[in-house]
Amino acid sequence: MTGLAKALAVQTQEEERARLARLLHDHPAQLLANAVLEIESCLELMDTQPALARTGLEALHQELNAGLAELRTLIAELQPPLLSEMGLWISLDKYLTTFAKQTGIHVERIGWADVTERFPTTMETAIFRIVQEALDNVREHARATRVELRYARNAEQLALTIADNGQGFDRTRGIVPGRRLGFVVMRDRAELLGGTLQVFSEPGKGVRVILNAPLRTAHRSGN
Repeated sequence: MTGLAKALAVQTQEEERARLARLLHDHPAQLLANAVLEIESCLELMDTQPALARTGLEALHQELNAGLAELRTLIAELQPPLLSEMGLWISLDKYLTTFAKQTGIHVERIGWADVTERFPTTMETAIFRIVQEALDNVREHARATRVELRYARNAEQLALTIADNGQGFDRTRGIVPGRRLGFVVMRDRAELLGGTLQVFSEPGKGVRVILNAPLRTAHRSGN
């Protein structure tokens, strides 16, 4: 690995930590903070209005169960359990199914319904993370109802496009900080593959992320 590649790898690791820290802060940590306040309120009502306290605790029980499910999803995202055993495409299919269920956003798969091709482990991991980050941006910013994941390849390279029908943004006015970090992470992962990542968007016309990566290593390699 060259000095530049090592630097990019370290940078990508730091950006991944920042992404996870943001997700933990915005979801499980916020839920726990709200739970503390709710419990304090219920304790105050326990003697004088027990029925109201019970209602509050029942609602809190449901919220905590939902938060536990979300936390388990975040933990699973740290290392997709199917990626090493079953490969990129089955792992992506499982992830997209979960994403659609959690968000209500319809996901359309184009060009890879019957693909079973394997790539080197590092390549499959990078591609999975790019899709993951793109969908995190959709979840947090897009206000979309539909996402399209399109795959194509030739003898020399693959192309993966993630496009949503959300609100988009005006690139001439810059990118909001949270979304900017996501694009930086995706770009760095693409560069580690020797590829490129392009982002296209206009207000009201969604966002289109295109990864192009060279196919330089024999399939099923673990390197």
